Amino acid sequence: MPYYEISHLTRYTYSDFITASVMEVRMRPRTDERQTCTSFNIKLSPSARVLSYQDYLQNTIHFFDIPGAHHRLAINVESVVDIHPILDLPEALPASSWDALHVEHFDHDLFDFVQPGCYTTPTNLTRAFAAELGVRRRDDPLTTLRDLNTAIYRALGYKQSVTTVDSPVDVALANRKGVCQDFAHIMTILVRGLEIPCRYVSGYLFHRKSDHERSALDASHAWVEAWLPDLGWVGFDPTNNVLCDDRHIRVCVGLDYADSAPTRGVFTGVAETSLEVSVQVSRLEAPPADTLPLFTFDLPNYENQQRQPQPQQQQQQQQQ
Repeated sequence: MPYYEISHLTRYTYSDFITASVMEVRMRPRTDERQTCTSFNIKLSPSARVLSYQDYLQNTIHFFDIPGAHHRLAINVESVVDIHPILDLPEALPASSWDALHVEHFDHDLFDFVQPGCYTTPTNLTRAFAAELGVRRRDDPLTTLRDLNTAIYRALGYKQSVTTVDSPVDVALANRKGVCQDFAHIMTILVRGLEIPCRYVSGYLFHRKSDHERSALDASHAWVEAWLPDLGWVGFDPTNNVLCDDRHIRVCVGLDYADSAPTRGVFTGVAETSLEVSVQVSRLEAPPADTLPLFTFDLPNYENQQRQPQPQQQQQQQQQ
């Protein structure tokens, strides 16, 4: 059973002082039948009290606020995850499996994942792309999704800076390029169009040199999971043309990026925001002997400075 040690450092720098910063953080790896988060630490600068809760999909959301004036914010998260053995998938499912994929057969939770989301609403371009790829129910559900995963990989190139954190899927489709967030959104739309429940997954990927993955080494990752009869949720990574395995570390699941972003927040003030993100994923053969060290940030604390009220601005980070 592999263990992974993950370090996710996020730094926001503002061109002027801001106040009343409120932030949600979705970075704690899930604990479920596929993996166990054995250690998790979060540290902030400026310091703040961090609270947390679980949503109805068992995602853990941490949140905090910094009322005082500051012009930098650092969020450092360290975690260790134990990945459980993954069962081998069959080459295909019976053709009769399509019969179990009728919307009226789904329970409430599955029904949610055939509905459009904020970033996963079909458009004219997604419908044209589906026609181009010949997306339709054929053979069996598993074979159809394997082929769709490969088709998206071949049709779209991987390139950063073509899209932004809130770009609609049409931007990636028009340019035929994007990052993992775009690939996952596009595949989600096409899979739901087949009336197969599909959910967006944010997390991390452990890269091996021998695999030549296209996704970025120093960023969080995103892929999709489709619900299939007798198999449950099966992961597909269209950015890298692989089925998800024990190198994919799951953090958050949702309809799309809108409810799975690693960080999302607002602040009061008028300032340009620059963002630096650094992610490191290391594979361990055994769990670490002691708890993870916390990074110490040598950043000033501006909590006591008084500033005039300013308009609110949003901030979040894209998944690469």
